[in-house]
Order: sequence, then structure tokens, then C-alpha cells
Amino acid sequence: MTDEPWAKLFVDGDVDDLYGLAILFPEGAYPGAHVATSIVGVKDGVFDRVQDAQVRETYVTGDDCLALIEARGMDEASWMAREILAPLNGYATLADSNFKPVVATSLTWKNRTGSGGTIFGPDKRPPKPRLIATNRHPLLSELLPSRVAFMSDNPLAAYAASAIAGTPSWADYYRLLEDIAGYRGTSLDKLAEAGLADRPALNAFKSAANNRAFGRHGTSKRDTSIAQESLMTLLEAREFVRRVVWAWLNLECGGRMPRDRVDGGLLRFGLDPKEQMQ
Repeated sequence: MTDEPWAKLFVDGDVDDLYGLAILFPEGAYPGAHVATSIVGVKDGVFDRVQDAQVRETYVTGDDCLALIEARGMDEASWMAREILAPLNGYATLADSNFKPVVATSLTWKNRTGSGGTIFGPDKRPPKPRLIATNRHPLLSELLPSRVAFMSDNPLAAYAASAIAGTPSWADYYRLLEDIAGYRGTSLDKLAEAGLADRPALNAFKSAANNRAFGRHGTSKRDTSIAQESLMTLLEAREFVRRVVWAWLNLECGGRMPRDRVDGGLLRFGLDPKEQMQ
């Protein structure tokens, strides 16, 4: 029995995402934090599948979690928990387009002077069984440390990953691309020249963000003569933004992360795998 301090940050979400995070972040995959789960899964080809989720207890632990012991109240602990989870959720989001970030529900800890805990609240999202793609390629483990470290040190990178996992939004996507362009010393209009986007898809994204009925502008700034069905959809926008974030992290961190695409039908503007060069 060890007297070393420990902290366990319990998380919840869809069982597939809990299991996916655990197989992506076993002990030793990333310094400072790893994920443990009671969910049992099996390999299904190159993918993984949940086999038994009757016990779904899942938690993040490691040295990075020890800072939670010093939190001054639940609000500070909740904020710190989100910061710890952000890069882990972020990398899983980049690895698997179907991944939805897990959330902190409680904390238990123990050190040499005592023990304690905090309850943040439950997550009530219904389970949506699917094939888990977060660990489908050996490169995902190889490139994990550099990208998670970058997201830990760079709030914009962690936000970028969480934005593409969240509810699609023209305004949020546009601001994110502007921020990424600024970080690289360029502008959104020149993302193609910076090697972060293909010009046809970038032009289609800009046109849709500015002219969609529920885009980032009101009616006074939209060109209402453009047929709505000709504009990029939010699903296509999500795939486009994922590709920009993917390209940005490849430039910042090195290597070429395996890429999948969002669910749905045929994507236009060169975004469908059948239409593009990998």
C-alpha cells in the first residue's frame, strides 16, 4: 500500500466515448494523465466495440490530477477539471469524428493528511452504440504525446478540438478559423496559401458562413439571391473545419495524423474522400 497522494477525476458520457478515451489513453500513453474504465470492449477489425457496459465507472488519474486537491472550492475544481479534460477530449475528437467529449462528474482524492471528494453533477446523454475509431491506427498512439502537449500549452488548440466536437455554428467556426489564421500570422482569406485549406472548400465555407439563412450575418448583409441549397451545409462546414485543425496541428506538431470524416451522405466542395487526395 502506498502513501503517495492520488486523485481520481470521474467522467461520464456515451459508453463508446468513455471506452474510446480509455483505450486511447492507457497508463503510459501520455505523461501526467491516463484513463481507467470498468467498461469491457473487444476488437472489431481495426476498430473497437463495447462488449459490456453494465459497470461504466471511468476516471482520469495521474500527476496532472493532483492539482485538483488544492482547489479552493467546487467552482475552481470544476474549472480545473475542464482544463485537464480539454486536451484529452481534444485529441480523441481529432482521432474520431464521432467522439463526443466526456464531462467530469466527481472527484475523489487522498494525500498524507486526509482525503476528500467533490461532486460536479451527472451527465444524462443517452448511449448511442457505434464502432469506436479512436484507436484504429498505430499512428494515433505515436502522435498522441506531441498533440496533447500542444493542446495543454495552447488554449486555442484545445478550444479548436472542442469546437468541432460541439454543436456546429457558423459564427463559432468562422471565429476559430480567424484565430488559427492569426496564430499562423495570416488571415482567414489566405488559409489556402498557408497550406491549411483547399481553396474551393475555403471559398464555399466563406460564402455559406456569410449567406446562409442562419449564418453569422443578419439579412442586411446576406446576398439573398444565392440559392440556399447551393451553399455549404453545417455538416460540410464541420468536416472542412476539422480538416483545417488537422492540417494546423500537423504543421505545429509534425507528422501526419490519420484522418476520418464526419458521418453523413456525400460531401461536396472536394470534402468527400472519394473526391480528394489524401
